Amino acid sequence: MERGSNKHGPRIDEELKHEIDGVLKSGGPTRASEDREPEPLVDDRGVPATDREAVRNEESG
Repeated sequence: MERGSNKHGPRIDEELKHEIDGVLKSGGPTRASEDREPEPLVDDRGVPATDREAVRNEESG
């Protein structure tokens, strides 16, 4: 069986799958309070939160 990712092993894959299982099954938030939800993966402008170039541009002003 060929896996789609080789950054970590099958044990970590299963842990990650378990962590997001509720979101996948429910189709929506799994928390009762909005402030307990995880941060979005993109900012308000649609730039990925992990975009290092965008972070550098913000820091430089």
